[in-house]
Amino acid sequence: MEGGNGKYGRILTLKEVRRMKKRGYQAERDLVKKLRDLGFKSVRIPVSASSGEPLPDVFAVKSDCIMAFEVKAPRDRRAYFPRDQVKKLFDFLSMFDSYPNRIAVLVAKFPRKWIFRRIDVIDDYFISADEVSNLRLEAI
Repeated sequence: MEGGNGKYGRILTLKEVRRMKKRGYQAERDLVKKLRDLGFKSVRIPVSASSGEPLPDVFAVKSDCIMAFEVKAPRDRRAYFPRDQVKKLFDFLSMFDSYPNRIAVLVAKFPRKWIFRRIDVIDDYFISADEVSNLRLEAI
């Protein structure tokens, strides 16, 4: 499995894939803690493989607001969020029409900072480490 080129660059070893997933899981757990510290009720949804179900990595509720998060913890300076993962956030939120405020959020946890991007359109997204968040969780 080593060497060669995959669709998006070189093919990763099994060890590298496990390390990436572990970093992502830790970022999800850190986000849940951060949300709870801000007064949200929050849970991580541990889905071990790609699922056809519209499940976010993390979701949180506070008063009349429900939020669905897709979380990445890239090693380099960019995080990629493919359209199909973004669509799952919107599909998940659409099930909760009793909440007037439904917010889809892409989260990139870089080594030295978090970036939160609120999105309103299903599309492919990149978040770069030099970007600034367009959402402040403290304001919700």
